[in-house]
This record gives sequence, structure tokens and C-alpha cells, in this order.
Amino acid sequence: MDIVIGNLKSKIVTDNHKVIKALDKLYSFRVPGAEFSPSYKRKRWDGKKHYISPNGAFATGLLPRVIEDLKKAGCDPNLKNLQTSDSYKLENIDNLKYYSFQKSLIQKVLCERRGVIKSPTGSGKTLIMAGIIKSLAKKHKKMVILFNAKQLLSQTYEFLSKTCNMEDLGVCFGEGFIPGNIMLCTVQSIEKILDTHLDETEVLIIDEVHEFCKGKTTLAAIESFPNAIFRVGLTATPPTDKIPRYNLEGAIGPVWEEATTISLIESGKLTKPIIQLLPTEQFNGDDYDLSYEEIYEKYIINNEHRNSLIKSVVDKIKQVNDRARILILTLSLEHASLLHEEIEGSLKLQGEDEMVKRYETIASFLSNDGNSVLIGTKILQTGVNIKEITHFINARGLRSEIATIQALGRAIRKHESKQQVYIYDFMDKAKYLDNHAKARKTYYLKEKHTVEEV
Repeated sequence: MDIVIGNLKSKIVTDNHKVIKALDKLYSFRVPGAEFSPSYKRKRWDGKKHYISPNGAFATGLLPRVIEDLKKAGCDPNLKNLQTSDSYKLENIDNLKYYSFQKSLIQKVLCERRGVIKSPTGSGKTLIMAGIIKSLAKKHKKMVILFNAKQLLSQTYEFLSKTCNMEDLGVCFGEGFIPGNIMLCTVQSIEKILDTHLDETEVLIIDEVHEFCKGKTTLAAIESFPNAIFRVGLTATPPTDKIPRYNLEGAIGPVWEEATTISLIESGKLTKPIIQLLPTEQFNGDDYDLSYEEIYEKYIINNEHRNSLIKSVVDKIKQVNDRARILILTLSLEHASLLHEEIEGSLKLQGEDEMVKRYETIASFLSNDGNSVLIGTKILQTGVNIKEITHFINARGLRSEIATIQALGRAIRKHESKQQVYIYDFMDKAKYLDNHAKARKTYYLKEKHTVEEV
């Protein structure tokens, strides 16, 4: 049995078709909602996502899994690698020092060439990225670093150019274009660099890579660049569900983890969070027939009790802290606007704001001599780096583990102005929302944080 390893696809070559069928069964997963598909109803599709084709082909990122499962079945495949095997040396960046776990992850990339780096928010993923770029730049001139948000692209460009003194950097997003061999590009603008970078790029790096497993367009982006022999994703929260997880690993590679949130807190690299869960208004049984959207609007967005509770938390923080930096995260712009009107002197940030306004708002939030409150939507979940946050209020609810942990990560970054950070969440009682609240509590405890129900 041979496995011919290609850049995007690999193939098992064998006369034992039972092995292929067994792998196909092992690597097939039911698609949620498949029963509503016309093709499923007409019995033209079995309702499953298959990761091994009938002829033994599969996405190369799944190679470690496939090899492990074949060996469990008593097979010892001969690997035929079509790629070169150059060696690489880890390069340091002037005036910066890697933590041991950062150095280990960079070396893993240089050796293995493809994989997903799982590293907690605030653990220095941008420095890890910079180390990878610096170590590969001498042998691989053309690189693409993909982002899902222009705010992240802008922050990374500033770090690479000003802090790391890197040259030959290009930028491509909706509002501008700067040519360069090392191209920082949003996935929304990827078509602008296809002529210059699609075939010549040998290093592909994807920031917040979990965001790229949700839709066909974003997944296609990281499955492109046929000659990229290095494929690296970075995230604090890789997906755990089978299909998005196998999509991610197939396009990039296995998940690597060298440090956990709790280990970085214990070693003083992140700030310890104190999480308080606050009770909210009891559910009205007469509302049981309402849809999820109606429940969410009534019991979260327009709920006077819950919104006044948020204001009360802000007021109490201000009473005991004269330099608090309070971040409030909402799901909708409507909710952000309601809280903005309710909380005097608060600032508001939203995704549609131009880059200049975003920076001006954040600068005002940080420069205020007294207390300061910033309210915003999803852009504040992953798109903004504000180490000075001392208090974080998760006003939006939701069940998503990724969204919950990503949002928490906004607040636990290390800064000299704080020894610990206070997190406020809500034990909502309404239909749907109560299960969501319990799930968020589980996620906090899973991360081994201190959690208290008030």
C-alpha cells in the first residue's frame, strides 16, 4: 500500500478495496439538516459529508489521521512525498524574545510544514506568526497571510512593520492596496491578489482560522494556493464538531497545542479572570410559543430589567474604581445603541465604522482620565486588541463555545494596569436562553476559571 502525498490532495494506492471502504465509513459524517435536502429526499445523497473518495483520495491535511488509522488496522503504508525536504532555522526578531511555547510552535511549523496552532487569546499569536514569516522569508519570497477582518489585518501590519521592522509587506483589503511579496489580505478581497500570488505563493498563513470553516467561500480560500507547501492556521478556538473540524484539518493540518489558558495565567502571562454570573428576569410562561428571535428580542435586547442590571453593574464598578476600562459586548447594533443611550458617557464601536473612526474611538476609550465604557458588537470579539480592559460584560448571551471563549480572551490580556479582570455574564431564564446560559457556564469551568453565581 502506498500513499502519494500532494500539496492539496493525497491518494491511497492499494488493491485492497475493503480498506478504502472502511476508511470511507470512518471518515463520513452526517450533515445537520440533510433530511430537508431535495437530493436526500430523492435518495440521490446519503446525507453525509465524505472525506475519503471511492478511489482513495483525501485532503492532505488529514494525512496524520489517515496514517494513524491505517496502522491501527494493521497497515503500514509507504509514503511517497512529492514535496522537497529542505531544512529551516528558527530566526529571532530584534528586540523581541519568544516564550518557550512560542519557540516550540514555530519550530513545529518549520519541521512539519502544515498544521493549526491552538494558542489562547493574548498568548502572542502575532509574534508566533512573525517568527514563522522571518524564518521562512529567505527561502520563500511570496507569502499570503489571510484575515477575516480588516481590523486584525491592520493591527498585524502595524506589528510586523513597526515592531518587527519587516519589509516587502503588502496590504489588500476593501479600502486600499499596497503591493508586496508578503501580502496581508482579507478573504473578502482575495480576488485582487490571485494574478500575483495564487500560483507563486509558497507560504499560506491564516489568522483566526476557525472563522474560515463556516462557509464554502472562506473554505475555498484556504484550499487554494496550489503551490503553498507551508500551510498554517492560528486560533484560540479550533472547532470541535466533526465536519468543521475535518474541514479545517483537511485544508491545513493537525491541531497543535503547547500552552493552555490556565497555564499562561498561572505563569503570569495572562490575567486571572473572576467570572460572576448574574440572575435575570424570570421567564413568562405565556411566551412559550414565541420563536427564538422573538425570545431573544424580548428577554435580551429590549429587556428593561436586564439592561438596567447592566447599567447597575457599570455604576457599581465606577463607585469602587476610578480608572476602570469597561467593555460591553452585544450581538446586535440595536442592543448596543440601547445600552449606549442608557449608560451616560459610553462609547460605541461597530463593524461598519471606518478604520479612522475605530482608532479614534479606541483612543478615546483609553485616554479618558476617569472611568471609560466601550460598547460594541462582534468586532470587539476578535477584531480589537485592548490590553487595558479591567471589566468585561457579556451582554449578548449565545450558546457558542468559540464566541464565548473568544470574547473572554479580549479581557484577559496582560497589562501593568491590572492584576485581575472581572467578567460579568447572565444566567438567563427564558426558553432557549436558559440552556445557552448553562452552556456558557460550562465553557468557563472547562477552561478552569473561577466562576461564581451571584
